Amino acid sequence: MTCPLARSELPSAHRPRAVVWTAARVEHWEKTGERPPVVFWTAAQTAEFLHAIRDHRLYAAYHLIALRVLPRGEAAGMRWCDVDLDDDVAVITRQ
Repeated sequence: MTCPLARSELPSAHRPRAVVWTAARVEHWEKTGERPPVVFWTAAQTAEFLHAIRDHRLYAAYHLIALRVLPRGEAAGMRWCDVDLDDDVAVITRQ
């Protein structure tokens, strides 16, 4: 018996293009609530965010995500036993 899905065709996926979160895009978002599907911060915006949350208990995780491009799934899968703060080491073992 052949699976009916074996003959099906899916439409080609459209991957949205990532754009920088500029002042003009922020202004448009604030006025309309619309934002591009994929945006990223500038270096200055990232630094401002990290500075603003420097005392947050998850600062180290945000720092890894922002500056080491750690995927959110891997950051969410981290456990305290995967982190050695004395030697500044984090071992990524799961998502």
